[in-house]
Formats: sequence, C-alpha cells, structure tokens
Amino acid sequence: MPKKRIPVAILGTGNIGTDLCARLLRDSDFEVVAIVGRRIDSPGLKFFEGKVPNIIPNGLTGLNNISDKFVGVFDATSAFDHLEHWAALKKRSKWMIDLTPSKIGVPIVPELVGKVKAMEMSRDPIANYSMVTCGGQSSAPLLYAMASHATGISEVEVSSSIASLSAGPATRRNIDQYIESTENLVHLLTGCNAVKAILVLNPSDPPVMMRSTVQMKVKTSNLAAIQKEAQAIVLRINRYVPGYQIVVEPHLANPGQISATVKVTGAGYFLPDYAGNLDIINAAAVETARTHALNFPPGLE
Repeated sequence: MPKKRIPVAILGTGNIGTDLCARLLRDSDFEVVAIVGRRIDSPGLKFFEGKVPNIIPNGLTGLNNISDKFVGVFDATSAFDHLEHWAALKKRSKWMIDLTPSKIGVPIVPELVGKVKAMEMSRDPIANYSMVTCGGQSSAPLLYAMASHATGISEVEVSSSIASLSAGPATRRNIDQYIESTENLVHLLTGCNAVKAILVLNPSDPPVMMRSTVQMKVKTSNLAAIQKEAQAIVLRINRYVPGYQIVVEPHLANPGQISATVKVTGAGYFLPDYAGNLDIINAAAVETARTHALNFPPGLE
C-alpha cells in the first residue's frame, strides 16, 4: 500500500516560498496542494502553474476555501502578517511552520531538538514552529557547542552575511524582527543577556555565499570539546543541508574570546547556490514538518 503523503499549503510566493515549493515538490513525503499569493500576476504563482493543483492569488481568503485539503501550512510571508495567518489557521486545526522572524511559535533548530529545553517538538497536533532566522539556524550549532563547553559567558555576537540578491522585499522589511528573533535564539542557547545579531546584505557581484560568524566572550573553555561537538552536529545537519560546513574552526581569537565561522552553499532548488540563507531555513522547515507529521500522521489530528 502506498505511503500517505503529507498534504500542505505554502503561504507566500517570494524567494523563500518559491524555493520551498520547489523543494517540497521533489520530496516524496509531501504533497503541495496549494501555493498562495496576493496578486494574480505573481511570478511565483505563474511558475507553479501545472505543478501545484491550487494556485491561489487572493491570500488567506482563498486558502480558507480549500482548508479540507491540507493538514499543515508553511508561512513564508512576513512577520507582520504571520499573527493573522496563525490565528485564522489555528481555528481550522492546522499546524504551521513559521519561516518569518515573528517569534510567535516554538523556536526549532532540528538537530538541537531534545538537547535544548526550549526546542522540544510540540505534544499538540496543532502546533506553530518558528524557524527563527537563517542566521539563527546557521549559528545555532556553534552557539550550542561553545555554550556546552565554556563557563562565564558574558557577551555573544552573531554576524551573518548573505547575498543581496537572495534577500527579497519581505526580508528587507523584517530586518528589525530578524535581529530580535536571532538575538532571542542566542539567549536561549547560551543564557547570555548581552547578545548582538548583525545581518549584512552584501551587494557584491558575483554574489557571495552565506557566512555566519559567532564570537563569544567566556571565562573558561574546552576548545577540543567545542570542536568535537560542533563537527558532530554539522554532520547531522548535513543530512538535510549538505552545503553547511565549518570554514573557520572554533578557536581563541583573543584571550577569553572564542570565534568560529560557517558557510552555507544552497542546493539550487529555485535560486542559485549563493542563496544558502534560504536553503538552510527551508531545509529546517521541511525537517521540522516531517518530524511533526510523524508524531501526528495525516488523518489522525
């Protein structure tokens, strides 16, 4: 008997939504039943004509009309819109994966679930999971490894650089929310209150690959243990983000200051490989949805 696929819908036809839809259409665990935009001439909607059965140009209103066809929704719109989307879809008993930096849902970094108390999978079939930000997803393994094998953490900085071409209008509108959401994740992972997140939209041509650097001030640290922990997490993340790699090993940049850098090369589902920022957050979203659906199979909600 064929395996039952997970029927889902995607809100948003920008860079994140289109890359996510292209990814899900190649994934045998999922069935994309709808992609939703706000205007009929949206390039994202036109791209998926004939590939997705329900092309919806009138936003949440149109999605509500077919709510019997899907069990979960990926929200790839904006932090400003996510609250309304979650309120409406929760009433219809749909779980949601939030790819905006709204901070409404439970923050999740897939490979840290079960390791960090704040990152547990929900026991409620109607859950909302926050993918935080691309900078949060990329820096989390370094943050966790450093915090696990250091004492006296007094300051943390996470600086991410992404290709300007990979940042769509919603990303640019949500910069403040991006900073807040990333800093919140840093605090959850390290317990430190003095945290700073930086996002650089690099306009260089050819476009740069995504990089995230973590700087952490500590009293003591075990560098060998940090390096071992970080590499172990990276290997697990490579199952769903093959282009994720440490390019500067954790090291003492200055006395009492640990530093490390990761690079993310995109898989090229929709945008070129420089869009690693989209690749890592979308890959984390799909992994989270897959795990939630295993806990609550379609039809058993």
